[in-house]
Amino acid sequence: MIHSADTLSDFATAADAPGRFDRYSASRPNHPAPVCPADLLAGREPTFRRRLAPLLPPARDARILDLGCGYGEFLYYLQRQGYTDTRGIDLDPAQIEVACRLGVRHVQRAEARDFLASSGDFDCIVALDVLEHIPRDQMLPLLELAREALRPGGRLLCQVPNLAAFHTPLFFMDFTHRTPFTAPSLKQALEMAGFANVRVYPMGPVAHGLASAARALLWKGVTAALRAIQTVEGGPRDGLCSIFTSAICATAERGSNGQP
Repeated sequence: MIHSADTLSDFATAADAPGRFDRYSASRPNHPAPVCPADLLAGREPTFRRRLAPLLPPARDARILDLGCGYGEFLYYLQRQGYTDTRGIDLDPAQIEVACRLGVRHVQRAEARDFLASSGDFDCIVALDVLEHIPRDQMLPLLELAREALRPGGRLLCQVPNLAAFHTPLFFMDFTHRTPFTAPSLKQALEMAGFANVRVYPMGPVAHGLASAARALLWKGVTAALRAIQTVEGGPRDGLCSIFTSAICATAERGSNGQP
Protein backbone atom coordinates (compact mmCIF):
# COMPACT_ATOMS: atom_id res chain seq x y z
CA MET A 1 0.00 0.00 0.00
CA ILE A 2 2.53 2.64 0.99
CA HIS A 3 6.02 1.32 1.50
CA SER A 4 8.66 0.09 -0.92
CA ALA A 5 10.78 -3.02 -0.64
CA ASP A 6 13.92 -1.08 -1.45
CA THR A 7 15.24 -1.18 2.10
CA LEU A 8 15.17 -4.94 1.89
CA SER A 9 16.72 -5.42 -1.53
CA ASP A 10 19.79 -6.85 0.13
CA PHE A 11 17.65 -9.92 0.80
CA ALA A 12 17.05 -10.49 -2.91
CA THR A 13 18.34 -13.71 -4.39
CA ALA A 14 21.52 -13.95 -6.42
CA ALA A 15 19.42 -13.91 -9.57
CA ASP A 16 18.44 -10.30 -8.92
CA ALA A 17 20.70 -7.91 -10.78
CA PRO A 18 22.45 -5.23 -8.66
CA GLY A 19 20.46 -2.02 -8.53
CA ARG A 20 17.27 -3.56 -9.88
CA PHE A 21 15.23 -2.43 -6.88
CA ASP A 22 16.58 1.09 -7.29
CA ARG A 23 14.10 1.40 -10.15
CA TYR A 24 11.17 0.21 -8.06
CA SER A 25 9.71 3.60 -7.21
CA ALA A 26 9.60 4.58 -10.87
CA SER A 27 7.76 1.43 -11.91
CA ARG A 28 5.55 0.72 -8.90
CA PRO A 29 1.93 0.29 -10.01
CA ASN A 30 -0.61 2.95 -8.97
CA HIS A 31 1.76 4.79 -6.65
CA PRO A 32 2.96 8.10 -8.10
CA ALA A 33 5.45 10.17 -6.17
CA PRO A 34 3.83 12.76 -3.88
CA VAL A 35 4.42 16.37 -4.90
CA CYS A 36 3.27 18.18 -1.75
CA PRO A 37 2.91 17.29 1.95
CA ALA A 38 -0.85 16.82 1.59
CA ASP A 39 -0.22 14.00 -0.89
CA LEU A 40 1.53 11.98 1.81
CA LEU A 41 -1.74 11.42 3.66
CA ALA A 42 -4.25 11.74 0.83
CA GLY A 43 -6.56 8.74 0.99
CA ARG A 44 -4.47 7.16 3.74
CA GLU A 45 -5.09 9.16 6.90
CA PRO A 46 -8.41 7.46 7.81
CA THR A 47 -6.81 4.02 7.55
CA PHE A 48 -3.76 5.12 9.52
CA ARG A 49 -5.99 6.62 12.22
CA ARG A 50 -8.59 3.88 12.53
CA ARG A 51 -6.65 0.72 11.72
CA LEU A 52 -3.00 1.29 12.61
CA ALA A 53 -2.84 4.02 15.27
CA PRO A 54 -4.60 1.87 17.94
CA LEU A 55 -1.84 -0.72 17.52
CA LEU A 56 1.01 1.74 18.20
CA PRO A 57 2.65 2.44 21.56
CA PRO A 58 0.60 5.14 23.33
CA ALA A 59 3.64 7.04 24.67
CA ARG A 60 4.57 9.84 22.28
CA ASP A 61 8.26 9.41 23.12
CA ALA A 62 8.24 5.75 22.00
CA ARG A 63 11.19 4.86 19.77
CA ILE A 64 9.71 3.82 16.41
CA LEU A 65 11.44 2.60 13.25
CA ASP A 66 9.65 2.64 9.89
CA LEU A 67 11.36 -0.16 7.95
CA GLY A 68 11.17 0.48 4.22
CA CYS A 69 9.63 3.92 4.71
CA GLY A 70 9.39 4.75 0.99
CA TYR A 71 8.20 8.33 0.60
CA GLY A 72 7.61 8.50 4.37
CA GLU A 73 3.81 8.53 4.40
CA PHE A 74 3.36 6.69 7.69
CA LEU A 75 6.36 8.38 9.26
CA TYR A 76 4.81 11.74 8.37
CA TYR A 77 1.57 10.65 10.02
CA LEU A 78 3.41 9.63 13.20
CA GLN A 79 5.24 12.94 13.38
CA ARG A 80 2.02 14.89 12.92
CA GLN A 81 0.53 12.89 15.78
CA GLY A 82 3.27 14.04 18.12
CA TYR A 83 5.62 11.07 18.12
CA THR A 84 9.04 12.57 18.79
CA ASP A 85 11.47 9.66 18.36
CA THR A 86 10.75 8.27 14.92
CA ARG A 87 13.01 7.37 12.06
CA GLY A 88 12.69 5.68 8.70
CA ILE A 89 15.09 3.84 6.43
CA ASP A 90 14.94 2.96 2.75
CA LEU A 91 17.47 2.08 0.06
CA ASP A 92 15.90 4.13 -2.72
CA PRO A 93 17.59 7.56 -2.75
CA ALA A 94 14.81 9.02 -4.92
CA GLN A 95 12.17 8.24 -2.32
CA ILE A 96 14.36 9.50 0.52
CA GLU A 97 14.91 12.76 -1.38
CA VAL A 98 11.16 13.23 -1.86
CA ALA A 99 10.47 12.48 1.80
CA CYS A 100 13.02 15.05 2.96
CA ARG A 101 11.79 17.67 0.52
CA LEU A 102 8.20 17.26 1.77
CA GLY A 103 9.18 17.69 5.41
CA VAL A 104 9.42 14.12 6.68
CA ARG A 105 12.07 14.12 9.41
CA HIS A 106 14.71 11.56 10.32
CA VAL A 107 14.79 9.50 7.13
CA GLN A 108 17.97 8.00 5.76
CA ARG A 109 19.24 5.66 3.11
CA ALA A 110 20.23 2.43 4.83
CA GLU A 111 20.35 -1.29 4.27
CA ALA A 112 17.83 -3.13 6.41
CA ARG A 113 20.01 -6.03 7.49
CA ASP A 114 22.94 -3.85 8.56
CA PHE A 115 20.72 -1.28 10.22
CA LEU A 116 18.78 -3.83 12.27
CA ALA A 117 21.97 -5.64 13.27
CA SER A 118 23.58 -2.43 14.52
CA SER A 119 20.56 -0.75 16.10
CA GLY A 120 18.24 -1.76 18.86
CA ASP A 121 15.99 -0.82 21.73
CA PHE A 122 13.06 0.11 19.51
CA ASP A 123 9.64 0.17 21.13
CA CYS A 124 8.02 -0.49 17.76
CA ILE A 125 9.19 -1.49 14.29
CA VAL A 126 6.75 -0.84 11.44
CA ALA A 127 6.94 -2.74 8.15
CA LEU A 128 4.02 -1.82 5.91
CA ASP A 129 3.87 -3.56 2.53
CA VAL A 130 7.42 -4.86 2.85
CA LEU A 131 7.42 -8.54 3.80
CA GLU A 132 5.72 -9.70 0.61
CA HIS A 133 8.81 -8.55 -1.33
CA ILE A 134 11.14 -10.87 0.61
CA PRO A 135 12.00 -14.33 -0.76
CA ARG A 136 10.60 -17.04 1.46
CA ASP A 137 14.01 -18.45 2.44
CA GLN A 138 15.05 -14.98 3.67
CA MET A 139 11.87 -14.25 5.62
CA LEU A 140 12.69 -15.77 8.99
CA PRO A 141 16.21 -14.28 9.17
CA LEU A 142 14.73 -10.84 8.53
CA LEU A 143 11.99 -11.27 11.11
CA GLU A 144 14.50 -12.55 13.65
CA LEU A 145 16.67 -9.47 13.11
CA ALA A 146 13.63 -7.27 13.65
CA ARG A 147 12.74 -9.12 16.85
CA GLU A 148 16.26 -8.70 18.20
CA ALA A 149 16.17 -4.97 17.45
CA LEU A 150 13.12 -4.51 19.68
CA ARG A 151 13.24 -3.81 23.37
CA PRO A 152 11.84 -6.59 25.56
CA GLY A 153 8.10 -6.19 25.21
CA GLY A 154 8.52 -4.18 22.00
CA ARG A 155 6.16 -4.65 19.08
CA LEU A 156 6.40 -5.32 15.37
CA LEU A 157 3.55 -3.91 13.27
CA CYS A 158 3.37 -5.22 9.71
CA GLN A 159 0.96 -5.14 6.79
CA VAL A 160 0.88 -7.40 3.73
CA PRO A 161 -1.49 -8.23 0.86
CA ASN A 162 -3.93 -11.02 1.69
CA LEU A 163 -3.88 -13.87 -0.80
CA ALA A 164 -7.29 -14.98 0.51
CA ALA A 165 -8.76 -11.84 -1.08
CA PHE A 166 -9.37 -13.52 -4.44
CA HIS A 167 -11.59 -10.58 -5.46
CA THR A 168 -8.68 -8.09 -5.23
CA PRO A 169 -5.43 -10.02 -5.74
CA LEU A 170 -3.01 -7.31 -4.65
CA PHE A 171 -0.19 -9.81 -4.41
CA PHE A 172 -0.26 -10.40 -8.16
CA MET A 173 -0.49 -6.71 -9.04
CA ASP A 174 3.20 -6.05 -8.36
CA PHE A 175 5.87 -8.01 -10.22
CA THR A 176 8.32 -7.65 -7.31
CA HIS A 177 6.15 -9.51 -4.80
CA ARG A 178 7.87 -12.73 -3.78
CA THR A 179 6.08 -14.30 -0.80
CA PRO A 180 2.28 -14.51 -0.49
CA PHE A 181 0.51 -14.46 2.85
CA THR A 182 -2.85 -15.29 4.30
CA ALA A 183 -3.78 -14.51 7.88
CA PRO A 184 -2.82 -18.00 9.14
CA SER A 185 0.51 -18.07 7.28
CA LEU A 186 1.46 -14.58 8.48
CA LYS A 187 0.79 -15.62 12.07
CA GLN A 188 2.79 -18.80 11.52
CA ALA A 189 5.80 -16.95 10.11
CA LEU A 190 5.90 -14.49 12.99
CA GLU A 191 5.65 -17.25 15.56
CA MET A 192 8.38 -19.27 13.82
CA ALA A 193 10.61 -16.18 14.07
CA GLY A 194 10.19 -16.23 17.84
CA PHE A 195 7.57 -13.52 18.32
CA ALA A 196 4.94 -13.79 21.02
CA ASN A 197 1.34 -12.58 21.29
CA VAL A 198 0.81 -12.54 17.52
CA ARG A 199 -2.47 -10.98 16.40
CA VAL A 200 -3.72 -10.63 12.82
CA TYR A 201 -6.34 -8.07 11.81
CA PRO A 202 -8.38 -7.33 8.68
CA MET A 203 -7.78 -4.03 6.88
CA GLY A 204 -11.29 -3.42 5.58
CA PRO A 205 -13.08 -0.24 4.50
CA VAL A 206 -12.96 2.63 7.00
CA ALA A 207 -16.04 4.81 7.35
CA HIS A 208 -15.12 8.49 7.13
CA GLY A 209 -18.02 9.81 5.04
CA LEU A 210 -21.29 8.67 3.51
CA ALA A 211 -19.75 6.77 0.59
CA SER A 212 -17.13 5.02 2.71
CA ALA A 213 -19.74 4.23 5.39
CA ALA A 214 -21.87 2.54 2.73
CA ARG A 215 -18.85 0.56 1.55
CA ALA A 216 -18.06 -0.52 5.10
CA LEU A 217 -21.65 -1.67 5.64
CA LEU A 218 -21.77 -3.55 2.34
CA TRP A 219 -18.45 -5.19 3.13
CA LYS A 220 -19.90 -6.67 6.32
CA GLY A 221 -22.58 -8.33 4.21
CA VAL A 222 -20.04 -9.61 1.69
CA THR A 223 -17.89 -11.04 4.48
CA ALA A 224 -20.88 -12.83 6.01
CA ALA A 225 -21.71 -14.36 2.62
CA LEU A 226 -18.13 -15.53 2.07
CA ARG A 227 -18.03 -17.12 5.52
CA ALA A 228 -21.29 -18.91 4.77
CA ILE A 229 -19.80 -20.30 1.55
CA GLN A 230 -16.75 -21.48 3.50
CA THR A 231 -18.93 -23.24 6.06
CA VAL A 232 -21.02 -24.97 3.41
CA GLU A 233 -17.91 -26.19 1.59
CA GLY A 234 -15.77 -27.34 4.51
CA GLY A 235 -17.55 -26.78 7.79
CA PRO A 236 -16.84 -24.10 10.41
CA ARG A 237 -13.41 -22.48 10.13
CA ASP A 238 -11.06 -20.70 12.49
CA GLY A 239 -11.58 -16.93 12.43
CA LEU A 240 -8.18 -16.35 10.83
CA CYS A 241 -9.27 -18.41 7.83
CA SER A 242 -12.23 -16.09 7.32
CA ILE A 243 -10.37 -12.80 6.79
CA PHE A 244 -11.02 -11.71 3.20
CA THR A 245 -9.86 -8.09 3.13
CA SER A 246 -7.36 -7.25 0.40
CA ALA A 247 -4.72 -6.46 3.04
CA ILE A 248 -4.07 -7.72 6.55
CA CYS A 249 -1.94 -6.39 9.37
CA ALA A 250 -0.39 -8.07 12.35
CA THR A 251 1.22 -7.21 15.64
CA ALA A 252 3.84 -9.39 17.29
CA GLU A 253 5.89 -8.83 20.43
CA ARG A 254 9.34 -9.64 21.68
CA GLY A 255 9.05 -11.48 24.96
CA SER A 256 9.20 -9.25 28.02
CA ASN A 257 12.39 -11.00 29.17
CA GLY A 258 14.01 -10.56 25.77
CA GLN A 259 13.18 -14.12 24.76
CA PRO A 260 10.30 -15.46 22.66
